[in-house]
Amino acid sequence: MQLRKVQEMGGATFLVSLPKEWARSAALKKGSVVSIDDSGDGGLLIYPVNPLKDENPEKRIEIEYPSKFSNDGLSNEIIAAYLLGYDLIRISGNYQISTKDRERILFSIKRLIGLEIVEEDARSITSQFLVDKTAVEPSKIFKRISVIVRAMISDTIKQLTEEKSNQFETVAQRDDEVDRLHFLLVRLIRSAVQESRSASKFGLSPIDCLDYRVAASALETAGDYAVELSQLISRIGVIVDQKVLNSIAATDEILQSILDSASRGFVSRDFTLAQRAILECQRLQNLITSLRESDARSSPELLRSLDILERIARCNRDIADLIPPMRPA
Repeated sequence: MQLRKVQEMGGATFLVSLPKEWARSAALKKGSVVSIDDSGDGGLLIYPVNPLKDENPEKRIEIEYPSKFSNDGLSNEIIAAYLLGYDLIRISGNYQISTKDRERILFSIKRLIGLEIVEEDARSITSQFLVDKTAVEPSKIFKRISVIVRAMISDTIKQLTEEKSNQFETVAQRDDEVDRLHFLLVRLIRSAVQESRSASKFGLSPIDCLDYRVAASALETAGDYAVELSQLISRIGVIVDQKVLNSIAATDEILQSILDSASRGFVSRDFTLAQRAILECQRLQNLITSLRESDARSSPELLRSLDILERIARCNRDIADLIPPMRPA
């Protein structure tokens, strides 16, 4: 670290010299242009601007076919390349891609938002990420995931309390959309960590990026629990005991409050909402405890459902715990 004294020029302009070693490595000279961005944490980011150089070079990767790994090796490699921020992903080899493998590759690409096939022949498939990564805000994606997960959980619980057809298929379909959005969010956050300019455009500090990664995973896990719960409930059927029914319906109301408070509080950094979510988690825990001590004990499936509801609440409690306390004025 180098310390440099700030000079004042003309009463309104402040000057500080750049380190000579850095200026030389960046090929700066008199008249060169640099860009200055706010880092979001009280600092400044300075970059040399070279009009002849592409400031955002395309990242490319080639995946060997056939895969050296398991049957899912190709799919896993495509997803990994996507999450690592590669813009052009090419699958190629010395052998013709089999019909089954081609279907598997196409299915994997369709699961990833923004990734489209741009070139294809018998031995290769090339896909490209076509979304401007600086135009999609992580906060909006996070909010969208939260809305979908809340609806999944609510519809799942209604399977227990209302005479509706099995919701499992629609819940599972929405979970696929949650996965797609989660992959996109992880890709954007990883890019922001690697490129300070992207993070500054999103208004995210390094710790914010880490928090978004953790919070997004918690939401995605809650969605997986909703699918598991829906599948389990399909074997229970509609509850006829009015007391238990009323208590189960109350869990939906409390969970909706927890998810809403935790997600909105996380995006807005509102500690009051975080505390509300935490208090609602305790309220839900008390309700689940009373259900376990009631006639629910006679149904192993219902007891298992209560365990899953606890896990969903815990995922959102983890999100609330990421919200920092309000600073005193």
